[in-house]
Amino acid sequence: MNSREFLLLLGVTAASAAGQLLLRHGAKSWITREGLLRFSLSFIKGSAPLALLMVLGAPFLYWKALETVPLTRAYTVTAFTGVLIQFGGRFFLKERLSRRVVAGALLCCAGIAVWGL
Repeated sequence: MNSREFLLLLGVTAASAAGQLLLRHGAKSWITREGLLRFSLSFIKGSAPLALLMVLGAPFLYWKALETVPLTRAYTVTAFTGVLIQFGGRFFLKERLSRRVVAGALLCCAGIAVWGL
């Protein structure tokens, strides 16, 4: 895998994880009980547009990467997305991580290492 391919996959992983974290962060400020207009305005004023751009843009980067990267390699790298979301939730959103989540993330990392990196 050359550096261009690696950067594409890194972009997919980072965009997916960051988009999910931004959506979660923005969801705290959405006004959901005062009608569609108020909700729409609260949605647009926050981080949701950027988050949606990242979440919806990641598949396009993935498709571009799949032009040259074997699927098994691409999937291995992007499997880190879940781990990044768990730890990003802890460090950026101050969410609590249980021992099970940490153990699961470590098992994912070990599996990815065995799987192909």
